[in-house]
Amino acid sequence: MRDTPLGSHNYRAFLWHAIFLSITVTFTEVNSVIPAMILEVGGDEFHIGIVTAIMIGIPLIAQLNFAGFLHGKRRKKPYLLAGINLRVLSLALIAITLIGVGGLSTTMALLLIYAELLLFTTGGAFAGISYVDLVGKSFHKELRQRFFTRKQLISGIGIFISALLARQVLHTFPYPQNYSFLFGAAAVVLLIATLGFWMIEEKPAGERQRSSYFQTLKSIPAVVRADSNLRSYLWFVNGMGFHVALIPFYVSLAKKNYFLDPALAGNLLFVQILGMITASLLWPRVVKSGGFKRVLKVWAGLSFLLPPAALFVSHYLPLPAYIALFLFTGAAISGRKVSQDAVIVELSTEENRVLYTAIIGTLNLSIAIFPIVIGTLIGFFGYVPVFIAVSLSALIARSALGRLVCPVDRPADHPPKGPSLFDT
Repeated sequence: MRDTPLGSHNYRAFLWHAIFLSITVTFTEVNSVIPAMILEVGGDEFHIGIVTAIMIGIPLIAQLNFAGFLHGKRRKKPYLLAGINLRVLSLALIAITLIGVGGLSTTMALLLIYAELLLFTTGGAFAGISYVDLVGKSFHKELRQRFFTRKQLISGIGIFISALLARQVLHTFPYPQNYSFLFGAAAVVLLIATLGFWMIEEKPAGERQRSSYFQTLKSIPAVVRADSNLRSYLWFVNGMGFHVALIPFYVSLAKKNYFLDPALAGNLLFVQILGMITASLLWPRVVKSGGFKRVLKVWAGLSFLLPPAALFVSHYLPLPAYIALFLFTGAAISGRKVSQDAVIVELSTEENRVLYTAIIGTLNLSIAIFPIVIGTLIGFFGYVPVFIAVSLSALIARSALGRLVCPVDRPADHPPKGPSLFDT
């Protein structure tokens, strides 16, 4: 199938957004920059747990609130723009808060940052549902597969450049000017990224019945029971969610066993970005040979190995060896980013994609709950039992992949030989 003019136009529009979004994500990186900032403000592991839940868990739960509303809308582009502009506003507010953080108590500073990050993630949840739906409508299967892998690769260019800038800013400017500059720049760059969404040409969907929050909530059990493929993916993402929630705590482990200053935070971010870029270069080959399921397997394998590796290295090896581990955390993050939207699109249809996005987000309970719990558990039991338990959860999650069926994972000229579209 050849690319349609609409698909080609939207392809360029989505990639424009991806390039500039990658810069914003790097300046506000949830696994390194934000935890380091929270520690600088005066927080500890418990506060990292709260901010991780806000950044990762809350958006997934909030999607259910918006699913019923957005499902009945014929056009998603206006709501995508509304959500992304809320994110721009929240980043600007965080930059202003950090300018005056010296006149605030630690508790007040943390509460303000929590509230502004909550606005940021809520806007992202509102935009995220519309984004996945628009991607699903804009591209046919072959172009869609190329889009997800190429988006990750092209984003790597922006990520690499912005990682160099972020590292220099964190090293050169004193706290809190360094973090204020990063968040202010992130707001400006994200505003530029929205131009890509303005360029999207959307074909309106047919009329659909609008569902209330409670109607959407009540429909979830029946939908999950009827789709074994959805159940398998939910088992997988919940098992993997524990490691997603754990990644910011690699920074606090560095503080505990080594030290933490803005220069180290910048180095950790930079090495993590290198890992993401390197993995991005490899994912197209991985997808071509084994589909997105193989990406999920690599992600699960990294998530199994990294927690015990971090414990061993931090106890017995010098700091450079620990920094090197962030190459692999970057690869794990990249695996999640390149696969999560692609798998949701392929598991769903145009009619139920909004609902499936909300269900997968809402029932990803490990990411929603565990970030807050993990800080408390580490405080009571220490890093070792928590990190080992998370490693085992990734191993269990990998076993769920054997039952997962995803049409994008086998080319059209190779029909399935059995019940799975990508037997291994």
